[in-house]
Amino acid sequence: MSVHVTAVKKRVAFTLVELLVVIAIIALLIAILLPVLKKAKEAANRTICLSNLRQLVMAYHLYAGDNKNFIPMGWPDPSDQTGNGLREAPPATAFYPWFLGTQIYGAGYGNTELAIKKGSVYKYLNSIKVFKCAGDTGLRLVSYGQNCYLNGETFGPTINKASKIKHSALTYLHIDEHDFRGGDEFGYNLGSFAIRPMPDTRWVDYVGNFHGMASGVSFWDGHADIIKWDLRTTIFFSANDTDVSGDPRDLRKIQKLRGGVEVD
Repeated sequence: MSVHVTAVKKRVAFTLVELLVVIAIIALLIAILLPVLKKAKEAANRTICLSNLRQLVMAYHLYAGDNKNFIPMGWPDPSDQTGNGLREAPPATAFYPWFLGTQIYGAGYGNTELAIKKGSVYKYLNSIKVFKCAGDTGLRLVSYGQNCYLNGETFGPTINKASKIKHSALTYLHIDEHDFRGGDEFGYNLGSFAIRPMPDTRWVDYVGNFHGMASGVSFWDGHADIIKWDLRTTIFFSANDTDVSGDPRDLRKIQKLRGGVEVD
């Protein structure tokens, strides 16, 4: 009778050196992949933001077509500025904001979905998401500020009809805005995005740094782009009316896109 002896293989564990090598390789792969993933996410956020901005422009054109060429009011909390000679006296439609603020419409509005749905352009979009930049990590529902020249607050000449826009490709409609006056995460953009005409050297409002030293911006002709800022101070203002006379290059970029006399 023969006896078969089955050999039992001995289990060999990783040595400490081998384990450290594996960990080092994994760490190296993570270090290589993270910047790539970050850039991919940023590219995706920019694509979504630009899509939002273009959709908003189209909604504004539809609104103007339905309302005798009037541009939606860009100021969520408008006051009567018809008596200062800077704004024409329009019908009520021209004073109906694109979303509603709390100072006139009450505490239920401002940074709420209701404020957007009751605004003048939502019905052309039927989407809350279009109002928020994908790169905006705050809790505000509206990431964009409307050009004050286009039926907004009166910081210089203001128009309220689309027919008066002479250079639509050089006149911006919306820009990423981070208005922290109402609270960093819970506030909403209290007004239109105010830019004083050249040669003024003061930033009034705060650009949104949602794309890494850059902001999304749309134009009345329907295209959208990303504006890159040269100065870190541009995205870290601490007060309204910040004077940048020492180096106004970033301010000049958006002033040239304001519309009005400096472009026309």
